[in-house]
Amino acid sequence: MLFSKKLFYQTNHYLKTPATILFSILAKVSLAVALLLFSGLTLDAKAENDPDTDRSTIRVLVNSEDDGTSVVGATVILTEQGADTLSAAVTDAYGFVEFSSIEPGNYDIHISFIGFQTNIEEVSLSPGETVIVRSELITSTAELDEVQVSAIRGIARREAGRQSISPQDINRIPTPGPGGDLTMYLQTLPSVVSTGDRGGELYIRGGTPAQSMVLVENMPIIKPFHISNLFSAFPQEVLSDVDVYAGGFGSEYAGATSSVLDVRLRQGNMRNFRSQAAASPYMVSFLAEGPVKRDEQSFMIMGRHSVIEDTGPSLIGEEVPLLFYDVLGRYSINWEGLTCNVTGIHTYDRGQINPVRSVELSWTNTTIGTRCLGYSEDLGHAVDFTFGYTGFNSTEKGIDNIGREAGIRKGFLRMDNGIRIFDTPGNYGFNLNFINYRAVLDEPFAEQFGREVRFAGLGSELNDVVVSLSTYFNLNWQPSRNFIITPGIASQIRLRDLSPTIEPRFRITWRPDGTEDKELTLALGRYVQMFDAINDERDAGTVFYVYKPIETGGSYPESLHAILGYRHQFSDRFGFSIEGYAKDHSNIPVARWTREAGNTLETGNADALTFGGDLQLEFNFYPFYMSVAYGLAKITYEAPSDELVAWIDDPIFSYNPAHDRRHQINLISTYSLRDYTFSVSWQFSSGGTFTRVYAYDIALRGLPDQNPLVNQGTAFTLFTEPFDGRMPSFNRMDVSVSRLFQNIPGVDIEAEIGAINSMDVRNVFYFDVNTRQQVDQMPFVPYAALTLKF
Repeated sequence: MLFSKKLFYQTNHYLKTPATILFSILAKVSLAVALLLFSGLTLDAKAENDPDTDRSTIRVLVNSEDDGTSVVGATVILTEQGADTLSAAVTDAYGFVEFSSIEPGNYDIHISFIGFQTNIEEVSLSPGETVIVRSELITSTAELDEVQVSAIRGIARREAGRQSISPQDINRIPTPGPGGDLTMYLQTLPSVVSTGDRGGELYIRGGTPAQSMVLVENMPIIKPFHISNLFSAFPQEVLSDVDVYAGGFGSEYAGATSSVLDVRLRQGNMRNFRSQAAASPYMVSFLAEGPVKRDEQSFMIMGRHSVIEDTGPSLIGEEVPLLFYDVLGRYSINWEGLTCNVTGIHTYDRGQINPVRSVELSWTNTTIGTRCLGYSEDLGHAVDFTFGYTGFNSTEKGIDNIGREAGIRKGFLRMDNGIRIFDTPGNYGFNLNFINYRAVLDEPFAEQFGREVRFAGLGSELNDVVVSLSTYFNLNWQPSRNFIITPGIASQIRLRDLSPTIEPRFRITWRPDGTEDKELTLALGRYVQMFDAINDERDAGTVFYVYKPIETGGSYPESLHAILGYRHQFSDRFGFSIEGYAKDHSNIPVARWTREAGNTLETGNADALTFGGDLQLEFNFYPFYMSVAYGLAKITYEAPSDELVAWIDDPIFSYNPAHDRRHQINLISTYSLRDYTFSVSWQFSSGGTFTRVYAYDIALRGLPDQNPLVNQGTAFTLFTEPFDGRMPSFNRMDVSVSRLFQNIPGVDIEAEIGAINSMDVRNVFYFDVNTRQQVDQMPFVPYAALTLKF
């Protein structure tokens, strides 16, 4: 343990810079918006505008001594010298923590994080003083510390729908490309379902991809998962920390009804230049980073490009028509009182999920924005400010180049700020969005037997602009060391109809012994989104969605969440968590089904009920590690038959969608032996549902003008009741062995060999009823990856 006496104080000698003035103005604007929308709440804003001069504030920034970058997720504990804990927090995306309304006196700040020695900083506070503490953590090389740290991650960071993921967690999963990837780890969680190993679709606790929100540094990105489904736009090398909210998320997240994926990136190295190049039969990649001005400005750029389309035929003996790439760039600034990160991401995906159909899917994401934290003592609270642009475009085309296209373009401005009400800390903020929804359908898709598909009266082309504002407010009340109570409320409003939503959220955590080792957490909430996304969910061969706003006067998709979870960390070597949950969705847009195979964007509204439970066990007996998880879920959709399936006699039609996987088992295990690391990941799930074929027939479309003696018509397929069959179970084991070579001065070489689906199990992706062909997932895929680090 390191006891650092170095402490940097910034008191009242700051000059008010333009950035400080700007943040102060924006903070007042955001508070005014929050108060306007929640005028029914009685807020004691006096603490914000006229602080108690006897109270003080400590702001802590945690950096790594190795590279000078922010340390995200570090535990910071404030104690009176020689006394018990007063408060504890975890550093945010900036490596920042704030303790406010503190009595003057002498304090100790304990700072700890994975793989680092613990720091203890001494602070002496005068009345009304704001102190900024900058602490640098030194990398720990002791094996004991590594064992303790790795046990804390994963389950210890899981509570009522939320699980935190670190790059170390991701690195445990065998991945057929150089380095790990977030998508591979997500699919080992019991709450996450993937319908196959291609398509870029993840379903979280019953929610569809359109009901989930993905944020990267507070910036929305629509579809960051690649068509391979083994990779995403988030490789392990650029990640700092990830929070997965499978439900019950707080009021700061508005606009999703099922789940949230909150991704935080690391800064580029502030002190040394570093680069790496890597290659495998699946992809090639590069990374470069370093200081622009030491300890103040840095850059990071990483790019990856798939090569499996070229290597697939010789590697596994079959065509793999999948191509994708991603590029991520980052410019970071750490100034006195201000930290900013400018981030840009671009992805491209193109391929065929079913090569027999010769239908090509493609999509792109472009996200660029700036996120800044102002924290000088001139500000009452640290202010988090984000603005930028995100764009998404997708197409589906046949061999004749006729198809359809849809996309979203969004400009956004977000502000998050702190507040104290009756001496209780809280947060509030707003998010302003300018959204353009676009879609164009070519004739074969725009007409269904003479009926033109219409977008809210706009015809076969959609081009709609929506301006929306969301705002939130929450409190973090800790009446005793045993209870943490977090009530909150969110609201969304569109300027075209001025009808705000009211979305209360509530979370309570009980710690029987007052420590984080035992926690019982209950989370409740209401969630609304103001758009829908439509596709033909009977057809697993397409992942094409049309996103469109809810019509004025229409019913918004919404859900109610209830989650109860218990976590127990018995020791540094063993812990477990268990959760039960229920989600009640309303007004889900579902594409109207015809008895024939075909695509339509006419929709009906369905309701859905999802309930189930998760169990996770974690063992850490260094050098051996193992995690076992089991998930149980049931998803039931229900809708009036005349809205979805006109040929069903019953007035209400009930079904289980394709992502209804009742049972899931996931196992992760690693073992280190000298310079070698052995990794195994095994996944099992029961099969999802599908729609069976009723019959095949010939259709005469031109009667009475068409002569059946001359033109015999068009063959087509008739379906049974939707989703009345169930696929076989899924079973896949991935293995790898890696070794790090450090024999060449200035160059580290990491080599890895492994296999995806090492048991060569024939897992069914789906059955194409039109071609009468079974489409399987990837067979046994061996790989070898080599990474050079300079």
